[in-house]
Amino acid sequence: MSYICLIGNENGIVAGSDSRETVAPNKFLDNRQKVFVDKKQNLIWACCGITKYNGIDYIDVVESILRDTNLSFIEKIDRLQIMIERVTKECYNYIGNGSAMDILIGYKLKRKILIRMNIQNGEVKRNTFFAPLAIEGGSGKIIMNKLPLKDYNHLSLKELEVYVKNRVQETIDKDKEISINDPTHVNTIGGKVKVVTL
Repeated sequence: MSYICLIGNENGIVAGSDSRETVAPNKFLDNRQKVFVDKKQNLIWACCGITKYNGIDYIDVVESILRDTNLSFIEKIDRLQIMIERVTKECYNYIGNGSAMDILIGYKLKRKILIRMNIQNGEVKRNTFFAPLAIEGGSGKIIMNKLPLKDYNHLSLKELEVYVKNRVQETIDKDKEISINDPTHVNTIGGKVKVVTL
C-alpha cells in the first residue's frame, strides 16, 4: 500500500503522499499521483489502496467523482463509498486476500471538514472531523503511529506544507529501513513526495 495524510489547521489544509504504485508483486512505478486539489470547489483529497482492477483506474474514478460540479458534496461522498465498497468486496471475493482503499477528503467551508473513508473487503469505516486535525491512511499510518505529530495548529500554510512533506519523506525512509532489516517486508512506500494545498 502507501502513505497518505491530510492535515488541516486554521490556515488551510495540506494533503501529502508517496508516489509508489505496485503494478505486480515486487514491481513498482514511482510516479503515481495520489493527492489532488480543486480550489474552485474548495476540495482537497488523497487516496491509495486498490488502484487498478479489471482495467479500471480507481484513483482516476475517485478524481472524476470529486471534480464533478453537478454533484453536491454529500452526493460525491455517498457515490464514492458505494463504488469502493462494491469494488473492494468484488476484488476480495475474486482474489481471496485483503482489498482496501483509503480516501481522505478535506472540504473548506466556514470550518474545515476532514473525512476519512477506509473501505476494506467491502466494509466501510467513515469518520468526519473538524480541523485542526491530522488524518492518515495506507499502510504507512502504522509506521507513523509510532511517531507523534508535532503541534501543527498554528503553522502558516507554507510551514504546514513543509511539515507534511517531511512527514511523508520520513515514512518513505522508515519503510525502506524496515525492508532492509526484514527481508519479508515489501517496500511498498516510495518514490517522490507529492503535496497539494488548499
